[in-house]
Amino acid sequence: MSRPVSYVEVQSPDLEASTGFFRKVFGWDPQPFAAPDYLVAPHGDAPGIDTGLLPARDGQPRAIPVIRVPDLDAVLAAVAEHGGTVVVPPFAIGGVGRGAYLTDPAGVLVGVHMYDPGA
Repeated sequence: MSRPVSYVEVQSPDLEASTGFFRKVFGWDPQPFAAPDYLVAPHGDAPGIDTGLLPARDGQPRAIPVIRVPDLDAVLAAVAEHGGTVVVPPFAIGGVGRGAYLTDPAGVLVGVHMYDPGA
């Protein structure tokens, strides 16, 4: 079964500027979610997926597709088996689940997320 992108993160070196831009240009209404500086702009009734806006930890702007998976540990094992690299090990997202970041063999960065509200 194919696992499509279920979420996108926009990481910004200037969260306030980026949030203002997306509000004014696209009418987004990002709200705090997992932390005060982790904002989510829901897609609402329109087609699309929710988008997270957050500070870039390393100061580099980027957009990261996030793929929802049923078993995070199995996916991370497959990443290593097929030439990828786990660049941020698994972490808990309170009330939501667990996530991690990885790169494919060419260096493309993606996130993975497993829904598990008890994590």
